[in-house]
Amino acid sequence: MRPATALHYLRPIVGILGLCALAIIVRAVGVSAVVETLRGAAAWLPVLCLLEAGRIAAEATASYFAFGSLAPRIPVVTLLRAHLLGHAIGAVAPAPTVFNETIKATLLAPFAGAPAAASVAVINQAATLMAGGFFSIPCAFAIYALGGESLWLWACAAHAVVLVTCGVGLRALSRAGAARSWIASKVPRLAERIVVFHVHATEAGLLAAPTTGALFMGRAIQALQYGVAARAVGGDATFLHAMAAQGVNLLAAAVGVLVPGGLGTTDGAFTLAAHLLGVTAARATSLALLMRCVQIVWLLIASVLALLGSSRRTPGDVR
Repeated sequence: MRPATALHYLRPIVGILGLCALAIIVRAVGVSAVVETLRGAAAWLPVLCLLEAGRIAAEATASYFAFGSLAPRIPVVTLLRAHLLGHAIGAVAPAPTVFNETIKATLLAPFAGAPAAASVAVINQAATLMAGGFFSIPCAFAIYALGGESLWLWACAAHAVVLVTCGVGLRALSRAGAARSWIASKVPRLAERIVVFHVHATEAGLLAAPTTGALFMGRAIQALQYGVAARAVGGDATFLHAMAAQGVNLLAAAVGVLVPGGLGTTDGAFTLAAHLLGVTAARATSLALLMRCVQIVWLLIASVLALLGSSRRTPGDVR
């Protein structure tokens, strides 16, 4: 299927999926709970949504770096649009990073070619793992400063080791010439595309430092979000509490990676970590719920954007 044809079907599908996910989240959380949380923290919602836009911009910057020499081919508006759709709708899907990267690769493939877009998706996946792992380290220190040795501390430390190891391993595998040759020998018809994929994969360093750094900044913005959200629900908004909240969020995301939107896992983790975060269980639940409201706002924006489509003509099939 040509990329232009794929885009023709992808846009309405993404929009419908987004609206369905929105309905599921609101139903699971409860309309009354959403309204009650917004009523008490409505003044802070624009700030939280603006910070979420910063996270989307950080992800777009990461992909720009990942495309390397091919980046100038991609219009900035298209790059941002692809990341808005992928970020907002992927965030409420099972295996969010995979879903996110699939949407972005499909939307950007007409400009850089499918093999390069697939390579960027793998680079982003690995960089997401590494950035999350590296950011878990200061989160672990914050948790230790607030509560000493605890299950949360060791879980955060283990999370850092596992994610960095998996991210570096994925990068090493995608850059390995032996792996490229083996796959090409098993699927000869894809040999040419596999070579293009491999050449692009080796263009970035093993740690894909610019991409990983941009995603690390995205995690820093997310930590700031949790600090603002804590302030909005009447909790402590110190640097340590914001970093600890981000550590809890990263752990919850890892545990609930296959649960759409992390429904139940994220909310439950914050309730369990209420004492560590210096808030009551009710406020911890409200904090998680407020972040759900941010997701709902951006999910609605992304769904409308996807359904409206784009007036821009997409280029032809790029190999």
